[in-house]
This record gives sequence, C-alpha cells and structure tokens, in this order.
Amino acid sequence: MNKILNKLKKDNLMLNILSNFFFKGLGIGLSFISIPIMLKYLDKDNYGLWILILSITSWIYTFDIGIGNGLKNRLAETLTKKNEKEAKEYIATSYFFVTIISIIFFLLSYIVLKNIDLSKLLNITYISNNELNKILLINIGFVCINFIFSLCNNVFLGSQKSYLTSINSVLSQIIFFIFLLNLFYFKKNSIVLLSLTYGLGIFLSHTILSIYYFYKNKNLLFKIKDIRLNKTKNIFGVGLKIFLVQIAGLIIFSTDNFIITKYTGIENVAIYNIVNKLFGIPLLAMTLITTPIWPAATKAFHEGNIEWLKNILKKLQKVFISLLILTIIMIILGKPFIKIWTLGEIEPSLSLVIVCGLATLLTCFSNIYSTIIFGIGIGWGIVILSLTQAIINIVVSLIAIIYFDLGIVGVVLGTCFSMLTNVFVLPRSLKKMIEKI
Repeated sequence: MNKILNKLKKDNLMLNILSNFFFKGLGIGLSFISIPIMLKYLDKDNYGLWILILSITSWIYTFDIGIGNGLKNRLAETLTKKNEKEAKEYIATSYFFVTIISIIFFLLSYIVLKNIDLSKLLNITYISNNELNKILLINIGFVCINFIFSLCNNVFLGSQKSYLTSINSVLSQIIFFIFLLNLFYFKKNSIVLLSLTYGLGIFLSHTILSIYYFYKNKNLLFKIKDIRLNKTKNIFGVGLKIFLVQIAGLIIFSTDNFIITKYTGIENVAIYNIVNKLFGIPLLAMTLITTPIWPAATKAFHEGNIEWLKNILKKLQKVFISLLILTIIMIILGKPFIKIWTLGEIEPSLSLVIVCGLATLLTCFSNIYSTIIFGIGIGWGIVILSLTQAIINIVVSLIAIIYFDLGIVGVVLGTCFSMLTNVFVLPRSLKKMIEKI
C-alpha cells in the first residue's frame, strides 16, 4: 500500500485523475439524490425554469474573454520554469480584469432586464415578468461574484493541482444539498430561496478552497501591487482563441434550452435536462481524465516531450472505447432507469435517449483531441471550425423542430450534426501540431 501511495505522490497526473474521480463520484451521488428532491420541491414547470435560468447565467462564466484559460496556460508555463514572481503577477492581473468584467456585466444585465419583457421573449406565461427579472438578477448577482472567485479553479489547474477543483465542486454541492434539504423540510417552495442558497453554496466553497490554497502556497499569494497591465497581452493571446471556442461550445450546448422553451414549452426542458444528466456520467468521466491533462500537455510542450504527448493520446483513445461500451449500455437501460430515478415524474422517449447518447459519444471523442490541442496552443483554424459548428447547430435544430416537427429530438440532432465535423478535423489537426514540435 505504501508503494502505491509513494508512486502516486511522484505521478502528479495520476494523483489528480484518481482524486478527480473520487470527489466527482461523491458529486454525482449528491446530484442524483438531489434531482428527485428538486422535482418534488418545485414541479416540472418550475424545474424547467430553474434549468433555463442556469443556462442563461452559465454564459457569464465565458465572458472572461479567455482570461481564465490564459492564466491556466501561463501559470503552468511559469511554474515549469520556476518563475514564481511572474506567476504571481499573472494571477493578480487576471483577478483584477475579471473583477472589472463582473462589475460591468452586472450593471449591463440590470439595465437590459429593466427594459425587456423576458417572459414574453421566452414564452413563459405562468410567472410575471417582474418576478422572472427578480429571480434572474439574484442569480446573475451571485454568478458575477462567483465569477471572480471561480478563478481559483484556473489557479489550481495551472499549478497541476486539479484535484482541488474537484473538491471545490463537491464541497459546493454538499453545502447546497444541506440548504436544499432544509428548504424541502420546511416546505419553503421558492425559486428565489433556491437561487440564494445555490449561489451561496458556490461562494462559500470557492472562498474556503482559495484560503486553503494560498495558505499552502504563500509564495503565490498576490497583492494589488502585483497587477501588471503589460501581462494582459500574454494572457489574452492564448486565452482569446480558447474563449471563442468556448463561446461556440456554449452556443452548441446551451441554446438547446432556449429553443426547446420557445418552440415546445418550458416543461420539456426538464425532460431534456434529466436525460442529459444521465449521459453526463460518461462525459464527466472523460472530463475528469482530461482536465489535469490540459496543463500537463502545456508542461510537456514547453519541455519538448513529444513521446509523452503521443502516449497520453493513445491512452485517451483506449478510455474512449470503454466509454463507448458504457454509453451503449446506458442507451439500452436509460428509459426505464430514468422513470425509476425520477420517481415516475419523467419518462423520455427512446429516440431522445438514443440521440443524447450519440451526442455524448461525439463530445467525448472531441475532448480526446481538443484537450491536448488546447494545452499546446490552438490555431485560428480550430476557432473558425468551432464558430461554424455553432451556426450549424442552431440552423439544423430550428429546421428539425419547425419544419420536421421532431421536437426535443430535433434539437439534439442539431448538436450531433455540428459535432460530427470534429471526427474528421481534430485528429488531423493534432497530428500536424505534434509533427511541428
């Protein structure tokens, strides 16, 4: 046992991957338990609204214009070169700009929400526009605060300590789950209260983990005087391309909720979300493995370690085969499992389960290559591909739902069509990048 522990301490990547699986496993358990509780706490319509609100607010996290990912790559680079002074400057500068962006975004959101009829725009009739604006502003307020504090996750990743991001995630879930149980027990059925407790849970988790990290790494604890505006070019240079790719990904995966709400009704968002939650398991498994590989790939690139990059690619391809088998099993058992899991509240069609499984496999396959590509540094070709995919997703989804009356299934088919191009483009792109090193 001691030999295994000593080996893990030396193999930082394996330690991060195993830690991610352990803590995320706890998170998955909490998520599966909390969903039927939330369905009972709210109801199908309000649960659909809650998911829609989370989709809207999740956009904020990408509006750092690539600062977070730029910080992650630059931090991995500077710590590899043991340049702690520059690493601290990158951290300070990133926090400064994200704070400015958060303040601006909240003020703009307040002005916009005061001047539009959001309930009419989203085709939501059972709740007033004022109430909807109130709920959204509370969520946006918390997201803007957590947007700043969530930068700690990029610091963890850049420092090759991705297990801290998993602890952060599961800790916020534990705190929220405790709040949710109290709301359910005292029968305080309110999306406003749910929004407050959800935002507070994430905030407390970010704060606790940030204090812990900088206490253990006092050499990286920054001050206002460490802000260097001349570092912004280095942060944005690598981060802007990744930011554009993430915006495209957000359009692909987040606009589905808007289209479903607009054309089929808010109640179908709940069905779509529950099926996606189920197929989030293989996707999460792939994410847990690839998350620490990104900064490790950056490190290998700057060390000129080509063999490591080739070996990790082969291992990821083997992981995909395992997830392929798991996803097929989930497609077969998915429909009856969801009915039991949600206590009979949700019963999806078999066609929806199949297309969601296909979308999951295409995403997992894309992650194999995109993770290493992002670690090395992406070119504008990948950016253009991603933005094209976002357009394809919206166009195909609308055609399928409006002209072919395919409902939710048509929306997911749009995602599948847009992701299909990755199968042909990403492997070739990565091969060329490795050959050029």
